[in-house]
Amino acid sequence: MYDGYRRCNAKYLWKRIPPDVKAAHEELGRVWTVGQCMWQRNWPAVHTALNVEWSEDIKDVMTALKDNVRERVMRLISKAYSSLNLTTMATMSGMSLDEVRQAAIDRGWTVDGTIVQPRKQIDEEQYSQSDKICLTEEQLQKLTQFVSFLEN
Repeated sequence: MYDGYRRCNAKYLWKRIPPDVKAAHEELGRVWTVGQCMWQRNWPAVHTALNVEWSEDIKDVMTALKDNVRERVMRLISKAYSSLNLTTMATMSGMSLDEVRQAAIDRGWTVDGTIVQPRKQIDEEQYSQSDKICLTEEQLQKLTQFVSFLEN
């Protein structure tokens, strides 16, 4: 829910940026392309959009985003599939066949030829947070921003 809120904010920010600023900064357009692909949940296109040469100013951020997206896709694969083709997994994760095979093995998944059998992984953070019911100030702030966003 909160991710959708952030994506909406990104969309409206893009609309507010003057066209001359967009035209003057080509990299800004490439960042927006990544955002659009994420909005559409088109993971292969996200990886393609992220696999470009970034300037030093934004390189670390985009590398961290790439790693985060890749990890998120791997978690989604572990939750959604009992088995899938290695090629499909490589396309979804933006990795080569060798990289995806090694990533599957590193996660303890079964790889038999070209078929991967993911194991459901327990999200430790989610598991440890399940016992906590009270809201922290940060969570309350996010909830307030989200409700304010919906009202406006």
